[in-house]
Amino acid sequence: MIVDRSWEMAFDALAARPVRAARMVLAAQGLDRNAVIVLDADTDAFVTVPGLPAHLSPETMSLSSDGTRLVFLARQDDGAGPSRVVLHTLATGARQEFVSDDYMRAALSPDGTRLAVLADLSNGSGIPGADDASAGVALVDTATGARRPLWSAEGYWEEASISWSPDGLLLAATYLTADDVLTTVVLDLSGKEIGSYEERVALPGPHSVWASERELIVYPEPDDDSPLIAIDVPTGGQRRFTRRSFEGYLAISGGRVVRPGSAHGRFVTTDLNDGDERPFLTVTPAIAINALDIVA
Repeated sequence: MIVDRSWEMAFDALAARPVRAARMVLAAQGLDRNAVIVLDADTDAFVTVPGLPAHLSPETMSLSSDGTRLVFLARQDDGAGPSRVVLHTLATGARQEFVSDDYMRAALSPDGTRLAVLADLSNGSGIPGADDASAGVALVDTATGARRPLWSAEGYWEEASISWSPDGLLLAATYLTADDVLTTVVLDLSGKEIGSYEERVALPGPHSVWASERELIVYPEPDDDSPLIAIDVPTGGQRRFTRRSFEGYLAISGGRVVRPGSAHGRFVTTDLNDGDERPFLTVTPAIAINALDIVA
């Protein structure tokens, strides 16, 4: 697995080329430019992805479960108009686009047939506390573009996160309720709430949330320590880990947590108890990571 070894990247010397599939994607910022970087699944080389829209939202970047497509939101090419969810095929550059002025973030189902999309259904400004607001989840068929409303609640996508369980039967989404409580809700594909967990926040990367088909990894907010917490969805039981470092969480993969290291441009992994720290990625010159998603 990617997190079982350490990697080095020269950010100023990356080639731009298509790849068949990727094991990891980073939306990065450095040297006064933004770049979307993937780890080639065939060669284990870091490369930048050519031909992406100019006005993409880097914090929404993720991979399909098979690593062959990028999933992200972008404004129109002129920077105006409604947002679009983009599926970008890494090998060919082919795109599918799904346009709506209420889309906020999206995750592709494990089988690639549906997008789960966070939608701002508010009639007002969408600013917390300013007026009535509604946060919704919709499913979009990737073959037809047909959209099916799945769930909605009073609230806002303040901490936007949406993810599929590995078997594609459940969804987890984090939103801010009308009472200003960050809450993670688990839904089945009929829109039924299987669980709702107040003051629990999921990481934004869709492959960082589910430890197994029925176990979530979240963190508490507000909380001075914000250690990771495993939630057993069928029982609602919660298991709290410990935290020793207060650098932000970037991703979780294979039971390892990726976070910034003590030196700029260096990233490390730890176990879920914030122990067994190991080097993971060293980038020169140093960069900031806006999104990180790992699938292998």
